[in-house]
Amino acid sequence: MSVLRMSRRMVKLSALPAARLLWFLAPACAMRQTLHMASTAVQRAGEHQNSVHNIGAGAGAQEMDLAAWSRLKNSELGEAISPRLTKIGAWRPDPQPKFQVNEMSGLTPGVPAAVVQGVLSEQECKELIAGFPSGGQGFMPGQRVAELYRDRKVKSRSLVNDELLARILQERLREVLPQQLDGGRLFSVNPNFRFVHYDTGGRHSTHIDGREPVMPRWDEAAEGWVQSRLTMQIYLNSHGKDFEGGEFAIVDADDNGEDVQVKHVIKPQAGDVVLFYQERLNPPSDYPPYELQHQGNDVTAGQKFACRTMVDYIFPNEEVAHFSNVKDDYMAKNADKMSVLAIGNTIMDTVLTVSHIPVDEKIHVETKKTYVGGQGANAAQALALLGAKVSFMTRIGDDAEGTTAVTAYKKLGMDLAHVICVPGAHTSVAAVLVATDKEKHRSCLIYDDPRLLEPCSAEALNTAIQRLSSGDFHAVYTDGWQIDLALPIARAAQKLSIPILADVEVVNAETRELADLATVVIATVPIIKALAGKDDLRAAVLALANRPGRVIVATEGEKGSHGVAYFEEIVHVPAMDVDVHDTTGAGDSYHAGYLMAFLKGQGVADCMSLATKVAAAKCETPGPSVTHEALERFGLLDRQQRAQVTVS
Repeated sequence: MSVLRMSRRMVKLSALPAARLLWFLAPACAMRQTLHMASTAVQRAGEHQNSVHNIGAGAGAQEMDLAAWSRLKNSELGEAISPRLTKIGAWRPDPQPKFQVNEMSGLTPGVPAAVVQGVLSEQECKELIAGFPSGGQGFMPGQRVAELYRDRKVKSRSLVNDELLARILQERLREVLPQQLDGGRLFSVNPNFRFVHYDTGGRHSTHIDGREPVMPRWDEAAEGWVQSRLTMQIYLNSHGKDFEGGEFAIVDADDNGEDVQVKHVIKPQAGDVVLFYQERLNPPSDYPPYELQHQGNDVTAGQKFACRTMVDYIFPNEEVAHFSNVKDDYMAKNADKMSVLAIGNTIMDTVLTVSHIPVDEKIHVETKKTYVGGQGANAAQALALLGAKVSFMTRIGDDAEGTTAVTAYKKLGMDLAHVICVPGAHTSVAAVLVATDKEKHRSCLIYDDPRLLEPCSAEALNTAIQRLSSGDFHAVYTDGWQIDLALPIARAAQKLSIPILADVEVVNAETRELADLATVVIATVPIIKALAGKDDLRAAVLALANRPGRVIVATEGEKGSHGVAYFEEIVHVPAMDVDVHDTTGAGDSYHAGYLMAFLKGQGVADCMSLATKVAAAKCETPGPSVTHEALERFGLLDRQQRAQVTVS
């Protein structure tokens, strides 16, 4: 992982002490400022209806489809402004001064963001302002901007292709821009600039910057896939001299938009360049999804001029470009520390293998074996085998079956602080018939003691929710049952921006709410169609993947699985050709594999691929739960897991 090479004073990177060299790993600044923004409405990213990026579309765009609005927003480019500086000899001559670089405090470790002072001279800035378009191609007056973008108020905005300005900025910032980022190498400062003129009352409300283009593009000359990673904001006049207000603020925004907590604030000065990382929301990372929310505060007096472009990187393949994220390196290195709160059923499964599933007949049972199963238990045990730290919330009875389950969970190192033992109740049991004929059908008969279904104490729920609030868990998994436990915890997790992976097996009002709260929903094709109210699978998954960070996966047994993230193409991952012994619990194992890949920051396709392998390993395993041996046979355990995990 490469970071912006930045220090308070311009010295060589190698001369920085270790603490300064690793500025990106320092703890986030605990100090916060409060900024009253009564006149600036906060719009959280993703609330828009018609925008490619995390930008609010105004009333004029509401009836347009996404592609039409994108063309209107991005297609026109005006003529370059910078040649006028060449014509009158206004460029600052080389050698350029040493630029002072100030990193931004208050951000999560690993997120590049800094201010580079004096990149353009005051004279250069004045000439660029003098060249601001007043009409023509790429020019958009403030009224039209307001129609298309509800999150900003400007006097005018112009889209300009200025390759000379891009080259000059790249040359001057060559010692600052990271040469490597997210597995890609530096390509160029993008020549498509947005020149913006703010009058008194002008602002840009709370938002985050998306990567452009939305999908990486192949560049023949570069021989790679190109996509932006950094925003470059250039200020052309100065706060306190040319205008008041108009500060650049990185914030945590509350829901009502009245008060925002400021993580970093910048008072623009002519020639300063702000560089900061562009977030990826799909799939979401373990970090808060609005790490780099920012805004341009109200201009309270005078006029503010600025321009903005991006820094592009070349990636070796499309998937790396699409899914890479500087935060992912941090996540991958800490994957063994990822904790999951799993909520679901414990069912003691007696598995009977038979020649075929009988209908009104008597047949001989070939084999009989008892396992610790249940949808939630199967997934929780697989997560533990794959290396996650699992806290399992489930109901059991105080009987021999409950003791057997607890013993199995302890052997896997699972945290059982949230297991609810119901006095006098029988642990759920099931008889599972698995046919050994060509069709390999199965049938399951389940008995649940009604006492297990009685509401638990508020204390049990509050304890789990308190641990969520304390940051003990990086994700929540629910099998869709134990709904009186799952729903309150999912509601709390969603408010805390903790990812939720949910299975749904029946559709009712409660499971619909659970599915709506979930970050990732994985269910069978019929359930996905029922949740969406659509008969067509493609239409169903697209309808449910209706917000940033949202992923929908429809599983279809031997036909594989179909997944999609918000505003992405549908991915199909075929099932693996394996020697099927028992498909019981294959879906639960799929969920565990998906969540493990998700916790490592992998994209939808990679998550589905790992999930498919874990499910395949389960299908080659008799019983409802995948085993250590099966996971190892499929190459799904690293060396440390192979050495540490022991199961009977």
